[in-house]
Amino acid sequence: MAACVFIVQGEGKGHMSQAMALKEHLEEAGHRVEAVFLGGRPGQKVPDYFRHAFADRIRTFESPWFLRTPNKKGIYIGRTLLFHLFRFPVYLSELHRIRREIDRLCPEVVFNFYDVVGALALQKLSSGIRRIGIGHHFFLHLDHYRCNQGPAWHRWLLKRHTLLILKSCDRALALSYQECPGSSVVEVFPPLVRRRWREMQYTQGRRYLAYFLNEGLLYDLVLLARRLPEFKVDLFTSLDSDMELPAGIVLHPYDADTFFACMASCRGLICSAGFDAAAEAAYHGVPLAVIPARNHFEQACNAADISRSGIGIAVKKIDEEMLDRMHRLEVDSYRAWVSTAGKRLLKYFEE
Repeated sequence: MAACVFIVQGEGKGHMSQAMALKEHLEEAGHRVEAVFLGGRPGQKVPDYFRHAFADRIRTFESPWFLRTPNKKGIYIGRTLLFHLFRFPVYLSELHRIRREIDRLCPEVVFNFYDVVGALALQKLSSGIRRIGIGHHFFLHLDHYRCNQGPAWHRWLLKRHTLLILKSCDRALALSYQECPGSSVVEVFPPLVRRRWREMQYTQGRRYLAYFLNEGLLYDLVLLARRLPEFKVDLFTSLDSDMELPAGIVLHPYDADTFFACMASCRGLICSAGFDAAAEAAYHGVPLAVIPARNHFEQACNAADISRSGIGIAVKKIDEEMLDRMHRLEVDSYRAWVSTAGKRLLKYFEE
């Protein structure tokens, strides 16, 4: 039985979902998670579902996050970079603290869910601790992968950021919607889907489900609902809208159980182009449309991958045409790929 430590990037909710799914696979094989280091902005609240999964094993630390545009539909790249350069002394202190605590715990394996402060902490760990990175982003360092979305300097920045994390790993797992070749350092790996989502019984209903990293897209939903009174959607958001909403739009605060119930009976999922919501929806063939956040190169690449793999459609705006293009999908080959994740993980404890 091996002792493991997780380092999790807390921007968005996808990396936390992956960590929870990995915990299930590890515990089924008899291994244990000793501690979870969760990165995020100062004062960021740990979601209840994540705290319930890991309880007193969670340690929080400050880690970079994106600065959002005023309309909450996109992010600032240059401003984000400059802002966090000035905060580097904070991150330097945090990485030393993480390194000390991991050395004290002395686990066999540390899994880093794409956190850059965590990556810096892992670069000078005690010998004998295996370091494994997990994230879709590692595809950028596979020779056959090309994503030509967005400005060239955005691509360059993300690739350098990913390379910094890659250099802190003994092995990197590039999560993918479909099987394809890897490399000597990067292994292409199935999506990590939690047991609860795999066992969900999906029945297509009448209401859409929506969730956005950048919540300004609420206003696009409102415009569509005003044009189409029959359009009904449950939107999960931290916004308290002061506008009068059409009768078909219901706002929900983030809640794992309510989101799960809505997914199990939704007509289709409309969401940002993050990796995990799409991975969970695809397991049941839920009709899926993704809208990449503006200036977010990673989401632009995710959107292209979602379209290429056939699990959903990528769109630039929320409108009637998007709804017409959303259809249920065949899921057998995708489920078979996801089901191999547990067995693939075991080899990292047998080597």
